[in-house]
Formats: sequence, structure tokens, C-alpha cells
Amino acid sequence: MKKGMTIIFFTLLAALLYYGSVTYEASCQALAIWFEKLVPSLFAAMVVIRILDGQGLLAALSRRLFGFTENLFHISPDAFSLVFASFFLGSPAGQILIDDYVRDGRLSQAEGRRLACCVTVSTPSFILITCGSVLLQSFQYGLMIWLAEFFAVMLLLFFTRGTPVALQLDPRGSVPSLFENLKDAVVQAGVSLYFIGAYLLLTLVLLNLATMKLPSAWRLPIQCVTEFSLGTNNLALLPLAVPLKALLMTLVLGFASFSVHLQVLSLTPHLHLTYLRYLGYRLMQTGLAGGVFLFLMMLQRLRG
Repeated sequence: MKKGMTIIFFTLLAALLYYGSVTYEASCQALAIWFEKLVPSLFAAMVVIRILDGQGLLAALSRRLFGFTENLFHISPDAFSLVFASFFLGSPAGQILIDDYVRDGRLSQAEGRRLACCVTVSTPSFILITCGSVLLQSFQYGLMIWLAEFFAVMLLLFFTRGTPVALQLDPRGSVPSLFENLKDAVVQAGVSLYFIGAYLLLTLVLLNLATMKLPSAWRLPIQCVTEFSLGTNNLALLPLAVPLKALLMTLVLGFASFSVHLQVLSLTPHLHLTYLRYLGYRLMQTGLAGGVFLFLMMLQRLRG
């Protein structure tokens, strides 16, 4: 086994050096996605969400707004604040927050795994603005994609009610000062974004090396399942009707891409997720999101 791994990694190293231009181009592409899309859309949101969470405001808001979640999803309103936060943070940032709760003993591993597996989403800004207004030139279709992803997650939470989720009391006992909370939030957000960028770069370099000799018709589906932002951008360039492109984007975002899978499993050490379990949820979410999108399309046609 070790001998085989050694051969694989030395072969990979040789490919990285021999195809230096491909490695450089993929690295630049990854850094552009990270710096131009992920950092602007995620950093401020991650800091604000962690401040709200640290000050106890997120849980307080959740108790006022989501009292119905106990009966509907078997998730306490306090714990549903993590679902609420994850929709704004996206993945893997939402899973990192959930993993922190498991680390601190406020969620069990089973509870954390349920939330992490069910709530794998892209940020609203990416779906509504990037996919809708920019790529599809239609905010309406961006909203339909977001609604499809939202209801797919709600269905997954409904189907997994057999594992109730409730937050334990905060072991700190007292709320930290605002400035201490701000410092911790900035550090945690910065470290998380650094690792997200590193995994993205690694994924795109390996993707480009693996697909550089393939026909373009084969590269697109591989790109879609490997890195969702690259996949959605390339889908928008296809000569297809806008509704079909929106449906394909919905499926890609439901699956979330192998890049996100790698980040989630690598950056959540306290959840002890198995990949087959996580992959199964992503396949279910893909099917559910596609079904919801088609249902919304049908409603739109009936209204028209």
C-alpha cells in the first residue's frame, strides 16, 4: 500500500513539474476564484455571523422566529440558528461552525453530522447575484435556484427527524466582550478562508492535469462535479435555453462538487463524517433540488 502511494505521489510531483504551465494556469484560476469571489462574499458574513453567535444574539433571534422547528424537524429553535447561519455562510463555512459546536460539547457527533450532511448550500449572494443576475441574466431564475436548494435542505431535515437536535448550555457561562468576540471571529474567519482557498487551489490543479488531454465535451461534466463555481460559469456559456441552464446549475449546486466535499471532510475533524454517508446526502439533495426546480417551473408556466 505504501509503495503504491509513493509511486502515485512521485508521479503526481513529476506531472506538476513537467506540466508547469498547466499548474501555473490552474493556480492563477483558483486564486482568482478565491480572491475575487470567495473572500468578498464570505469574509464579512463569517465575521458577522460569528459575532452574532458569540454574543448569543443568533440563538435569541432563532428562538423568536423558529419556534415551529421543534415539531416539524425535531430541531430546537436554538439549534436551528446553526441552520439559519449556514444558509448565509455557505459550505464549508457552515460545517466549520457546526464542527466548533461539537468540539465545545454543545452538540453530539450524531447531531452535528445530521446538520452538516443536510445543510450543504451555496451562499445567497452566489446563487442570486452570480448565477442569477450575472450568468443567467435573470434574477428570477436565480431566485428559483435558491428556492430549490432551500426546500431540498428543508426536505432533508424533515426526512432525518429520527435524530433530534438540541443545543447544550454554553460551557463558558458568560458572554465574551464584544472586542474579544470580534478578534476571535476575524481569526476564525481568516483561517477558514485560508484553508478553503488552499483546498480549492489543490483541486483545480489536479482537475486541470487530469482533464487537459480530454475533449471539451468530456471536460464540462467533470468540471461541474469537481468545482461548482467553475462548472456554473461554463454552463452559462452553453448554447442552451435559460431554463435548462438554470436546471443544470440547480443540480450542480445541489451536489456541491468534490472540492466542497473535500473541504467539508477535511475541516470538520470533530464530526467524524464518512464520505459515503456525505456523498449519499449530496446525491439526494441533487435529486430533490432538481425536482423542486421543475415543480417551480411548472407553477410558473401555469401562471403564465
